[in-house]
Amino acid sequence: MVFRGVMAMSLLLAAVVASAAEKLPAGVVAKMGEVELKTEELRMMVDGLPPEARAQVAAQPQEMLNRLIRTEVLRRALAAEARSKGWDRRPEVIAQMERAREQMLVSSYMNSVARPPESFPSDAEVKAAYDQNPASFAVPKQYRLAQIFVLAPPESDKAAFQKAQAKVTDLVSKARAKGADFAALAKANSDHSESAAKGGDMGWVAEANLLPELRESVSTLKKGETSAAIRSPQGWHIVRLEDSRDRSVKPLPEVKEQIAGALRVRKAQETEQAYLTFMTNKTPVNLNDAELAKLQGSIK
Repeated sequence: MVFRGVMAMSLLLAAVVASAAEKLPAGVVAKMGEVELKTEELRMMVDGLPPEARAQVAAQPQEMLNRLIRTEVLRRALAAEARSKGWDRRPEVIAQMERAREQMLVSSYMNSVARPPESFPSDAEVKAAYDQNPASFAVPKQYRLAQIFVLAPPESDKAAFQKAQAKVTDLVSKARAKGADFAALAKANSDHSESAAKGGDMGWVAEANLLPELRESVSTLKKGETSAAIRSPQGWHIVRLEDSRDRSVKPLPEVKEQIAGALRVRKAQETEQAYLTFMTNKTPVNLNDAELAKLQGSIK
């Protein structure tokens, strides 16, 4: 939360970072007062980012580097101000800083210990994981649909409700007529503006994501057929089945990287847990029950 706050401040205070009007020496990418950020330091920061963040920087280098620079320079300026006021010499801050330093050390060390070799997993291990978990890569049955939607007015307004029903009946008749232009009917009459603008096209929809009221009717349609009016709590749907795809399983090449990444994460977790167990068994934790009891009694 603190880092996000600093980033927000950096965006608000962008103007305080050294601009092109101040000529900076070679090797210095930004300056704020007496605080400098060297080009090599920025490079190291980028190299230390997670792969997803590095990819984002590569995709938008000017915007992302600018944001990273402003955030880091402001962070350093705030740290310098805190030191100038002796904040780094406060006992509780010293203790927190040392704990944070040790935590970073432990995190870096354990990442090194747990990181699987580059050769893991092998193609055979990826294939075995794929064969053992077919349900994980299943693609549900999908329908390519187009619809005409008529919004239902309150039933208490009988005149408006009957008018809407009559409109739906007329639209069903027109949509099911031989040679009917379903797209034109949807554009002119559908109350669902997003799909109406596309001639009623709803794109591919997984069977499970269909409204329950639509699911049974759609499953009985053949390609090119149009349903009767289907009532839902919101109104009436007239649905045309453009195409369908049966339930399938993604091919191995399509999910190979996903499986390899998951196997590497699991391997790292297993290695880390095994190492922690080894360390604990090698040198067990020895508790002083008397001191622990005194501490527990003093906590209020």
